[in-house]
Amino acid sequence: MAKSYSTDIRDEIYRDHSFTTDLIEIHLKTSAGANNTLYLNSGNIDVDYDSTTAPDAGSNTYSAQGEFLGMSQITEDFDVIVGKFSIFLSGLPSNYIDYFTDAPAEGQRVVVWKAFHNLETFAIIDTPILMFDGTVYNVGIVEGQVGCQINIECSSLFADFERVAGRRTNNASNHAFQGQTTDTAFAKSGLVGQTEFLWGRTK
Repeated sequence: MAKSYSTDIRDEIYRDHSFTTDLIEIHLKTSAGANNTLYLNSGNIDVDYDSTTAPDAGSNTYSAQGEFLGMSQITEDFDVIVGKFSIFLSGLPSNYIDYFTDAPAEGQRVVVWKAFHNLETFAIIDTPILMFDGTVYNVGIVEGQVGCQINIECSSLFADFERVAGRRTNNASNHAFQGQTTDTAFAKSGLVGQTEFLWGRTK
């Protein structure tokens, strides 16, 4: 279904200079099941907005970039495909890691709004545009010597059919399916991955 925009929004889209922010909601939960939502935005000022999709009633503050490092591009397509993008957060020195270890994040809702702002007052013009409404399907925490990054992969459908599922050709996957660790048949699979096996053929 095509999106329709108000006259004020269309004016901002075609303006030579405009100020926009992406308002991001990650609808996480605590271990007790209470809302533990992360409100972030891609601009350099905090933005207060009463979103129709936010689980917390009333106006919420979408924090400006700090621990929020950025996100990959959100694209739209006329084809029926699984929309995907990633959000990158710094886990230090904030308690952002606790948000993702307190309760499972996979399957939780993620919403992204595009807000246009008045160039003088920074107030939101009209109503932000809904750019993405999907779920978290994977969270990765990458730790280094001096920092930590949280990578949140999001999909417009929780079942992303492009992802390969099932058994893998490595020892850990083999042991998980067999339930014991004595079989080391896949120990060298990574070393022979580029080798062509004839499988009965002579040439």
